[in-house]
Amino acid sequence: MEQELSNQSFSTQEELKEFFDTASQMLIDARETEPLLRNGMKYARSKLYQWASQAELIDAFEEYLGWIAEEDKIRPEIWAELIDDWENIVTHCHSSSVVNVLKTARNQGKKIHVYNTETRPLYQWRKTSKDLVEAGVLNTMVTDSAAPFFVDNQYDNHVHTHKVFIGSDCIRTNGDTINKVWSFSIWLSAWHSGVPLYIVGSLLKVDTTNTIGIETRSGKELWADAPEWLDILNYAFDLVPAKCITWIITQFGVIRPENLVKEIEKRHPWMLEK
Repeated sequence: MEQELSNQSFSTQEELKEFFDTASQMLIDARETEPLLRNGMKYARSKLYQWASQAELIDAFEEYLGWIAEEDKIRPEIWAELIDDWENIVTHCHSSSVVNVLKTARNQGKKIHVYNTETRPLYQWRKTSKDLVEAGVLNTMVTDSAAPFFVDNQYDNHVHTHKVFIGSDCIRTNGDTINKVWSFSIWLSAWHSGVPLYIVGSLLKVDTTNTIGIETRSGKELWADAPEWLDILNYAFDLVPAKCITWIITQFGVIRPENLVKEIEKRHPWMLEK
């Protein structure tokens, strides 16, 4: 959007608004379940409807991207403080934010062992394992289907899980968090045996409209040449209920799920504008 605006010229403010509304909706429709994108457009719109100029609108996008870059620098230091020496940490799917936390903890000299899931059908776990191994973090892979049993400390699991860290594709205002499918099962297991579960997130990933749902994808992703009359329900994501999330870890520190809206009012009030 920033690049496209730089290549456009507008005779009036209304022309600028019309272009912005059309173009931003095109981008949002391209990835309907991405709150980080929606909020970027919302922030720029808040400036535009304060009669920002074309140049000021471009600056708004640069500022928003700058916030994301700054988060990537400061959050790992905040989060790594939640990890103690000799802990077994479980993570699910690939989250660059979670990986950066774990690498930071390792760089602080903490001896940790990370158990990450394989993540079918696209195997995003391979990137997680590669990143952790290259960073010198002890890493063991666990299959998706075995992860809930592995996390639960009540039964015959031979490894004691100390904490679960997972990323977040979308956070609702009540703290419910949408993440890669199997997150719900892992949450149930952690809750059952009292294992703290941390959501590695961002206020900019909060869907203040609470309209983003659970994404499903083509059954071809699971079985390309399935029998003709077989229906396949392919959940790409599921939901971790807020009631058993220990903390949501943001660029502003750790936040209880029920305090998300108060923190947004304090840090990014434009997110709550309609």
